[in-house]
Order: sequence, then C-alpha cells, then structure tokens
Amino acid sequence: MYSWEQSKLSAISLNWFRIGFCLLLFIFPLDVIAGCNTSASKQSMPSSIPVNRGEHRVILYCQLSEQAVLSFRLDVARQATAVNTEGEEFVTLNSASKAFLLPAGQYDVELILNVQRSRFIYPRLDSVPDFYEREHIHLLMMSGFFGFSLALVIFVGVLGRSMHNAGFYAYSAYIASAGMFFFIQEGMLNIVFPGAIWVNDLRVKMLFAGLIVFTGMRFIIRLLDFGRLLRKPFFIPLRIVGIVVLALAVLQAILPENLTLQYSSFMGTLTLAGIAGIVGATVFAVKMRVPAAKLVLVSLLVMFFSMVLRVYLHDINPFLHRYGLVIAVTIEAVLLAVAVSEKVRQLNIDRTRAFRDASYDSLCPVLNRRGWETAADRMLTRHAREGGVLTLLFIDLDRFKQVNDRYGHATGDATLMKVATSLKAVCRERDLIGRYGGDEFVVLSHCPDRQQSQRLFERLQSRCQSFMLNTESGSVRISASVGCYAVEKPHHSIQMLLKQADANMYEHKQASKGTSTL
Repeated sequence: MYSWEQSKLSAISLNWFRIGFCLLLFIFPLDVIAGCNTSASKQSMPSSIPVNRGEHRVILYCQLSEQAVLSFRLDVARQATAVNTEGEEFVTLNSASKAFLLPAGQYDVELILNVQRSRFIYPRLDSVPDFYEREHIHLLMMSGFFGFSLALVIFVGVLGRSMHNAGFYAYSAYIASAGMFFFIQEGMLNIVFPGAIWVNDLRVKMLFAGLIVFTGMRFIIRLLDFGRLLRKPFFIPLRIVGIVVLALAVLQAILPENLTLQYSSFMGTLTLAGIAGIVGATVFAVKMRVPAAKLVLVSLLVMFFSMVLRVYLHDINPFLHRYGLVIAVTIEAVLLAVAVSEKVRQLNIDRTRAFRDASYDSLCPVLNRRGWETAADRMLTRHAREGGVLTLLFIDLDRFKQVNDRYGHATGDATLMKVATSLKAVCRERDLIGRYGGDEFVVLSHCPDRQQSQRLFERLQSRCQSFMLNTESGSVRISASVGCYAVEKPHHSIQMLLKQADANMYEHKQASKGTSTL
C-alpha cells in the first residue's frame, strides 16, 4: 500500500509529481492513501484520484482543526460511502455532489466507491460555509438553466403548433433532452432523491445523451431542410446515424451493465461521425445561403470549442470547467431559438409571397378574381358577426374594346392600371378591390351604416365618370358604369351579391348610355 504526503513543490515539479504518481497507480492498482489537512494549502488534497471499474477503496488521512466537507461529483461512481477505522459512516449531506461532513481531529477516512468506469474522481475539501456557498451557486446556476430550457421548450412548442410545423417540436425535444441530461449529469436528482442509486447510473445518462444526439440532428436536418438540400447519398446517412445512436442508447439501458462501456464507445464514435456530417452539411447550407444556416454553424462552433476548452480549464478556471458546457448549451439554445425565429420569418415571407402571387392580379395592383373571392368570404363572415352594411360595387369600363383596337393593347393595359390605381385612391385601405374580369372591377366594403355606404358609392360613381390617360398617341379618355348593391342582412354567398350588383350596373349602363371620347 502506497502512502503519499504532498509537499510544497513548485508548479512544474508538482505537475510532474502528479503524472508520476498516476502512472504508479495504473501500474500497481492498489488502494490509495492520501493526506488532507485544512491547515495547509488547498493543494494538500489530491486534485484527482484514479479509480478502476468495480468496487474501489480510497483511504484519506485527515488532520482537521475544524469541521470540513469532503465532496466529489458522482459522475464515474454510482455510489459512495465514507467510514472511519471503526466502520462508522460519516454524515452524508444532501447535496448535488456526494458530500461527507468530517469532524475536527486526526483520523483516516475510507471511501468505498462503486465505480462504473475507470476514470478520475476530483475530491474537494472545503469549510462548511464555503461548501454551502458553492452549493447555492450550483443550485442557482442549474435552476436558472433548467428554467430557461423549459421556457424555450414551451415557447418554441407553442410556436410550432401555431405554424403547424413539426420541425419546431424537434427543437423542443432537443432542448428538453439537453436540459434533462445536465439536470442528471450535474447531480440535481441527488437532491430530489437522496441516496437513490439509479440517479447516478451511467446508463441513464447515456440514454439522455442518445436522445440529445437524435433530437439535435433531427432538428437541424428539419430546420435547414437537408432533405431537399443534400443528395440522398449524403442525407440518408445523417438520418441513419441519429437513429442508430438512439437505438444503442436504448439498448445499453436495458442490456447487462458489462456491455455498457462497449456500447458507449461505439455511440461516441457514431456521434462524432454524425456531428462531423452535420457540420459539413451546415457549411454547405451556408454556402447555398440557406436561411438561419449561419446561426446554426455558430452554435455548433460554440459547442465544439466549449468541449475542447473543458479539457484544459480544470486547473485554470474551476468555475468555467464545471459550468462552461452548461453556459455553452444555453448560448447554443438562444442561437438556435433565433434561428427558429429566422425560419419563421422566412416562412412568413414565403407564405406572403405565395399568397400575393396567387391572389393578386398580374397586371393591376389589386386582387385577382380568386384572391378577391377568398377575402370577400371572410368579410361576409365578419359582417354576419358584427353587423353593419355590406356594400358591393360592380364597375365595368365603357367601350374598352375600342381603346385596344385604336391604341393597342399596351395602352389598354395602361388604362386598366390607371383605373385600378384610381379605385385604390378613392376607397379605404380595408375595402376589397379586385379585377374580376378583363375590364371589370369589383369593390366590397363593410360600412357601419347606410350613410357611409352611400358616400362610398357616390365617390366611386363620380370618379368613374372620366379617366384620363396620356399616351404617345395622345390623350385617352374613358368612363365606367357602376352598379351598387348594399345589404344589412347577413349573406353567405358572394355570388348572389355579385349577380345583383352586376344587374344594377347593367341597368345604369343602359340608362346613361355611358360613352367615351377616344
């Protein structure tokens, strides 16, 4: 059995001493005896202790002038017990880490560890106030992270429901999986279920790790639409990797524990391959100027650098070493939420453009027949609910065929645009103006009373008496006939209203014999 008492060495000598000591322990896998003394510097406690899979015992020699707390994270050990030389257990504190309250005095502490994989444990020896201060900071950090993750899950889930887009659910599933993983990884379940063995089981953590990989890859694939962007030989492997990683995570949770390490190693290799494929596809998406691709790439780089720095920050900055990855996941979640918002904005733009292309006239700045009838049906519904006067005006240009015959179709098109622009200037913004046929226009207005309906009709009738258009061939003057039909009773068929307004327009045309001087 080896004994070890740490002396005041220089930083370089101390590092070489640690390396040599670790090598000795790997060569001779015996119990460890280490010293802990609060009266000395913090370096008197070994910063790391190598442990082997299975039951492992570590003996610490302690000489304490006051009560202290010995603590370490249960990331490689599923369970830990601390006893003195008489076999009596030390008091275990309710904490996210495994924490033992050590009394003042000189004695040995034997740690009995149920180790899941051969790694290192990183013990700490703090005064009682320092320990609880550190625990409060940890609870605050993790509660804030978990609350923030939950808020994002709900927000994006509701957004996906309103947009009828299942891709947003993938984001919510990814953030929920990441939140639960870190909630377990950082020992928060030890506070909720003190003494429970399963909360520190490596297989549980691996299950949520598999969920993170699967949901994260699925979300990015949907967000950047890799199914359309990539060719099948590149796209199909990305989907398969995520599914296989999730399947392995489920298998290692239900199969015998001795297979867990084999599955975790294979899962790690596949995960790296999947991440590399996602990064490559995202770079290609940036090159192809896919919306939100730059934000996704930045979030991936943030996670990559945080995982790299985690390896080197243990001695440089303990706070960032412990919470750097959590902070990085928070930043990534924000960036991906912004990417989702960008995706929503682009979808709205595409939807608006599609609606405009399908609903607006190709020549005049007004609705086409299909778009006008769709909007008119909505106005009929609103009128039936709110009441008022529904006013439909049917407008037909007089002798428009002669304009085309005499001046050409270019002048005829310019005349139609002039009429449409004039109608928009006379009507209110909420009135529906459409080009219903070749030289026919319709206006539907929801007025509060008969007086406003009559004023609208008079304005349009006055405006339609003469339209003047200057062309290279001279001035073109044309008039239009207007038929009006106003109702207060709710109607459910726009066609019936159109039929009556068209009949009134025809009577007006016959009565006035509207002419144009061409």
